Amino acid sequence: MISKNKRAFILSAVAVAGAAAMTSPVWAQATSAWPAKTVTIVVGFAAGGPTDFIARLLAEQLSKKFGQSFVIDNKAGAGGRVAAGLVKRAAPDGYTLMLGSSSTLSMAQNLYKNLAYDSLRDFTAVGLVASYPYFLTVPASSSYLKLDDLLKKGVDPKSTLSYGSAGMGTANHLAGEWFKHEAKINATHIPYAGDAATISDLIAGRLDFAFIAGAAARPQVEAGKLRILASASAVPGLGGDNVLTLGESRFKGFAAEPWNGVMAPAELPQEIVVKLNNAINEIMNRKDIVDRLAGIEQFPLTGTPLKFTSQIKEETVRWGTVIKNAGIKVE
Repeated sequence: MISKNKRAFILSAVAVAGAAAMTSPVWAQATSAWPAKTVTIVVGFAAGGPTDFIARLLAEQLSKKFGQSFVIDNKAGAGGRVAAGLVKRAAPDGYTLMLGSSSTLSMAQNLYKNLAYDSLRDFTAVGLVASYPYFLTVPASSSYLKLDDLLKKGVDPKSTLSYGSAGMGTANHLAGEWFKHEAKINATHIPYAGDAATISDLIAGRLDFAFIAGAAARPQVEAGKLRILASASAVPGLGGDNVLTLGESRFKGFAAEPWNGVMAPAELPQEIVVKLNNAINEIMNRKDIVDRLAGIEQFPLTGTPLKFTSQIKEETVRWGTVIKNAGIKVE
């Protein structure tokens, strides 16, 4: 004879199994129908910046492709970490995504002891989108006409070289520290509250050099206010005629090239991952989109979710080494 407690347990188990049986087809149907409503792409930076531009371009094209609205929600703060914390806690149903950045997903892992998320464990890597290289830039009035001029000055033990960045722990700060280490030069880091202030002081000659994104550097170069000495791209040939690529010509493997990619909360259904990844790759490699990106010195960087995961892993190790060598500590 079955006891009352055992009978209650069996009935409960049957009820749970029945609910699961009824829920699974519904869940599968919802997954295959994605997107059936508005999708939000959270951006961890203010409107108007390079990450925001890419997010809006991608949202516009995804809206057209899927016939549903993809909208941008700017949650600026803490270098994208606020947005990452929000998306980590969202439902893994494909309706909350994040356009993550290299600084948020690879650099932050090494800079902050109490980071509220793990870039691999707490998210699903959906697809890389685009990247933009930094350029080693000096004032147009500078006596450094080529890279060797700067290096010659920098190796002097009495050197007074200085370089600027958008702040402690930012991508162009780490690029500067990596460059110092590889080139074995002496240079003092001057942190600013953003790239605009850095560029202003660089133009005025109060800094010797800085790593500046192409979209910000190019107009100043064309205006005769800045000079590009080298490209920090992983791809040779960017930056104009006779511009050296640091990682190809001088410091093998050197690449300071921020990137963006679409992330989702952990356990996003694979069907949605594949559908969204295919759409991103198709959109970002269309000629009209490539041309729009080129207008702001950005370039498609696409591939499989596995490639994206590998990118995060590899750069976390790379930037961790740079941070350790430089003894950088960010509170």
